[in-house]
Formats: sequence, structure tokens, C-alpha cells
Amino acid sequence: MKLLLIDPPFKSFTGMFNFYFPLGLAYLAGTAKRAGFDCRILDMDAAETKAGTVDFSHEIEMFQSYVKALNDPRHRTWELMRTLVLDEKPDFIGITAMTTKFGSVIQTARFCKEVLPHVPIVIGGPHASTMPDLTMKIPEVDFVLRGEADETLPLLLKTWRDKGDLGTVGGLTWRKDRGIVHNPDSPLVADLDSLPLPDRGALMHPRNYSSEDMGVMLTSRGCPYRCSYCFHMWNRRVRFRAVKNVMDEIRQVRKAYNTAQFSIKDDSFTVRRKHVVELCEAIQKEPYRIGFNCTTRVNLIDDELLGIMKKAGCMQVNVGIESGSKKILELTDKDITHDQIRSAAKSLNHHRIFWSGYFMIGLPQETEQDMRQTIDFLREVRPYYGGLGVYSPFPQTKLFDQGVQLGLLDPNPGLEHFLKTSPKELFFKDPKKRVVGVNPERFEIIVQEAMKSFQGYNSNVFNMARRGFARRRTYMADPSLFWRDIGKALEFAGIHLPFGRHPPATNNVR
Repeated sequence: MKLLLIDPPFKSFTGMFNFYFPLGLAYLAGTAKRAGFDCRILDMDAAETKAGTVDFSHEIEMFQSYVKALNDPRHRTWELMRTLVLDEKPDFIGITAMTTKFGSVIQTARFCKEVLPHVPIVIGGPHASTMPDLTMKIPEVDFVLRGEADETLPLLLKTWRDKGDLGTVGGLTWRKDRGIVHNPDSPLVADLDSLPLPDRGALMHPRNYSSEDMGVMLTSRGCPYRCSYCFHMWNRRVRFRAVKNVMDEIRQVRKAYNTAQFSIKDDSFTVRRKHVVELCEAIQKEPYRIGFNCTTRVNLIDDELLGIMKKAGCMQVNVGIESGSKKILELTDKDITHDQIRSAAKSLNHHRIFWSGYFMIGLPQETEQDMRQTIDFLREVRPYYGGLGVYSPFPQTKLFDQGVQLGLLDPNPGLEHFLKTSPKELFFKDPKKRVVGVNPERFEIIVQEAMKSFQGYNSNVFNMARRGFARRRTYMADPSLFWRDIGKALEFAGIHLPFGRHPPATNNVR
């Protein structure tokens, strides 16, 4: 029995450059194969040679392109997907669903059913978990798997194959007697080390991934904090992989793909200090040097820990700063202060670790003064890179519920809404009315000023040079990444290379 797991197209429609591979699907491929099923992963953003920009200052136009492509059934990407799916001839199809690209999920299910009408389709992922009823309204979808599916997906496949009782599959939403049935939730995986390592070998089109792309990984799952903009899929519980298990994956990936740069995507990598120290000590014992980046919180780093991490190869740390306004920072329930941000910035700059600070504007209660304080705070703390996003609401979060109460959001949009609406405007009753205290015209002006300010800061040659220097070990291991980054840096500065948005592609997969 053959399973095809699909990550729907998104960045290829927007013109954004796509990094990494769908790690969650690789975990599912590993557990499905262990259960005896053949499995392949179709990452549609990597089905063609990678192209795209890293300059997000024109997001509005990018997302207009996405909506247009979404509704063009003859778009070359949709045509390619139909061909690839038909060529694979799977017995079962799984599609991962993020809220941002739910429109693409809808169309992926439709086009898969069009070419293989008798093959069942299951949807999983964060959006399917938060809105299973809406997801089941897609006529072409047969099942929804809520929550972690590492153990429930193989069980569903076995039950369906053997014509067993679907009511025994935990976390399953399905149709029965013309109604929708929600089976009880399945418990989280108790021991992460019991799972197979992510099956990168299941990825189709491996030549379209760089050695760095293959280095994305998790050392834990979950976050204990209560941020009001975040969907807590893992119930604020953190589970850790053993250091040996993590090192097994690092060694496997390095041997197979010559990967020298790893990207640790834990929600808060340094939440357990002892775990980080032990992992760093293990990395240093290896006969080769690697680099890694991670995401964490400003209240979970200090001089001593950063020194240990840098010695082990940490070359980039990403932290959420969110807002320069004390009022808005408190409304995010992030439980950090501006003094903690300043202290973390000082430590990161002291150790000369490239660090990215991520900011947000456009929260429902925000004023113009609040937003301007965020722009000013960027230049006060001076990260090597400042990321700015306009707040997008996600279901089952505190801020989403507040937006509904304030009359800004519609909690129950129809399916067609996701096919006609920019991913940045989902759930808004009026996309122009995003905050209660600033009129739409003024809000748009402030957003453009903020984007321009962050773009000018990030395109500073000194900041880009600092990032390049931090990645020197990566470039020595894989020179093609150096030329890729040079092209991106020039593009970011408004200079386009004569051969396009990329240097010529090279095959980094060994």
C-alpha cells in the first residue's frame, strides 16, 4: 500500500524563496514506513528548481499573485502537481494544512480527487486541528487527523486497509451516516526517541534542496509559555529528545547530504538549560565542526549559555521582540520585559552572534504611537536583522477571540473565502479594518513606513556582512551556499544579478 504525503504549493505562487523541507511530513513518512507502508513526500514548493525573493517588503503584491494562481486550474504548478500525483499512483493521500495556505490545501485536495477519484484523502496539520469541521467541508476530503499524527496516521492506514472500525482511531474526524464524527483526541507521543528519525529519503526532487535545507530539525516539541497570538497545539507541555538521539540524526544528515549547517526549529530551544549544555558538549566531541541556528526567548539566554552555544557552533539566534510598546508587549502575554530584551541584545552583541529580532504591528488594540515605538525600538536594540510582520489572527488563540469580540474578525468564514482572500487578511470582516484605534487609511501609511524603515535597516551592508561572516564555516563546507547568499544579499540591496534571482544551481545532495 502506497502513501503520498503532500505539502501544497505556496511560496512558488507568491514568488518568495523557500527554505528547508516539510519536517513534519518526514516524521510521518518514517512512522508510516516502519508500519509497512511505502511512502513518498511531494513538497510542491520544491517540485521545480527553487526561485524567489527574500525581500518581503512587497508582500501585498506577492499575496495577490498567490490568490490569482490559486484560482487558475491551468497554472503550470497545478498542472505539474496533477501529473506528479497521477504518476505516483498512491493508494492513500495525506495533505498538511497550515492556516496561511488553507486555500492551497482546498485546491490540492480538489485536483488530487480530480485525477484519482477513488483514492481517499486525509488532512492533518495545525489548521486541520484548530478547524476540523471547516476542513471536513471540503467535499474531496475523507478524513481529518487532529493533533500529532505520528502514531495515528499508521493506525488510520491499517484500519482503512483492513476495513476495521474507524471509531478506534484517536484524533480522527470522519463522516458517518451523513454526519461528522469527532473521535476522542489521541494522547501525545510519550517518548520522542521512540519515533524513527525523519525520513528525508522519502522526499521527491532531492536535487532541489541544498545541504542546508536538509539540516532542519527538532530537539524538542512544545513550549511552556502562553503567548496570546500562538496556537498551543502541544498544550504548553515540552518533551525532549535524548541528546544521543539528536546526535544520531546530525550524523545521519551530515553523512548523507554533507550538511554543515543545521537549523533547530524548537519553539524555545533553551527552555531546558541542561539539555542545551549537554547537546553542545556532544557536538564539540564530533570529529568535524558544524554550525547551527535556533529560536528561543530573551529571558532564556545569558552570557554563560551563549558562550557555550557559540563554542559548539551556534552562529544565529532568533528571538521574538514583538513590540516596542509596553502596553502591547503585555497584551501578547509573552511574559518578557523591554529590560530583558535589552539585556539579551547586549549579550548577543557581546558574543558577536548574528541574531534576528522579530517584531509585530497591527494588533487589534494598537495605536499609532504603539506602532511608532516598535519602529524606534528596532534601532535601540539593533539586532543584526529585524523581521517585521503585520499581525495575522489564528483560530484558538487569545488574540483571535479578542478580535472576534471587538467585531474585527469572522470566526466562521466559508471555504470560498480562503480561495479569494489574501493569506494576510483571512478572518477579517473588513481587511482594511485591522485595529480599532487607527483608521484604515492611516494604518496603511504607518505599515508602509514601518516596512520601509525595516527594509532600510536590514539592507545595511555592515549587517549583511556580519551575517556572511557568521556563516563562514557553512560556506567552506558548501561553497554553493555562499553564491546563493551573495545573490540574495545583492537582490535585497536592490541589485539584480544578470543571471536572475539566483546563482546557477548546483547539486548538493550526496
